[in-house]
Amino acid sequence: MKKIIPRFWLQSQFYWGLCLCLTSLLVSCSYNEIPIGSNSLNTRYTEEQPALSGNGRFLAFVSNRSSTQQLLLYDLELQQLIPTPRLNRRNAIAESPSLSYSGRYIVYISSDRGRPVVALYDRAVGQSQILTPNYNGWVRNPSVSPDGRYVVFETTIRGQWDIEVLDRGPNIELDIPNGAPVSAPPQ
Repeated sequence: MKKIIPRFWLQSQFYWGLCLCLTSLLVSCSYNEIPIGSNSLNTRYTEEQPALSGNGRFLAFVSNRSSTQQLLLYDLELQQLIPTPRLNRRNAIAESPSLSYSGRYIVYISSDRGRPVVALYDRAVGQSQILTPNYNGWVRNPSVSPDGRYVVFETTIRGQWDIEVLDRGPNIELDIPNGAPVSAPPQ
């Protein structure tokens, strides 16, 4: 015996199928579908506080890709994230990055026992060091000079927001090769 399927049922199934196709097409073309690969720059996660190196090659920024706030370094030339071993610590917040000329030095604010401190990461050796370990005031907005010798930041050591300049000394390895000036040569 042959079963007869009502025409309206077939039409409704066709329309439902068409709606599903159109919906999936619209979703796949939406802005939220930016690639979320581990090496892409913009993902579906929050990415903020960008800082560009002096030579324009590297970009440091804060992201919450791993369900925790972390500081990442992106190579604009190679279009991929650069590994920064021992930069991000567990249960520590990293924010407000600043880069030296070639991105060798990254200065940022980190938390140390609940207080913000200025830290410096040296990519050449893969080590971070706290520059203000026993500082009496609060700190924010650090910036590093192009050669990596000087670090400036805001501080409340005098009970108001002031600017402090920290000289890392003449014996540090400078970021700029042979101490060459960063500015363009005179023409």
